[in-house]
Amino acid sequence: MEMKCKHCRKDLFNKEPIQLLTSHGEIKQNSTDIGCGSTNDSESSSYIATENMPKWIADIVNQESWTKGRLNCPYCNNRIGSFNFVNEQKCNCGQFITLPVRITNSKVDISHK
Repeated sequence: MEMKCKHCRKDLFNKEPIQLLTSHGEIKQNSTDIGCGSTNDSESSSYIATENMPKWIADIVNQESWTKGRLNCPYCNNRIGSFNFVNEQKCNCGQFITLPVRITNSKVDISHK
């Protein structure tokens, strides 16, 4: 998948292959795949596994001592998501704990290669 910031249109992962995950930790098949039957709009996010974080995200997480904070585009500083290693967040179905690194789908353009 390719992901671009909606504000500046730059590729956030520099053409590196990145696996976006659903709230249930499954590999996203398309940008609207949310992982459960819940239709709540708050679930319009994609998740990134900590072991597959791009370097620029890992740098931000390390800077905040693996607690919580915002993810901003490295080019235009527009907010594109967040991370939270302090509090576990549950999926809208209440059965799955979401991954701590979250990208807000409305802030990015996701395309399949």
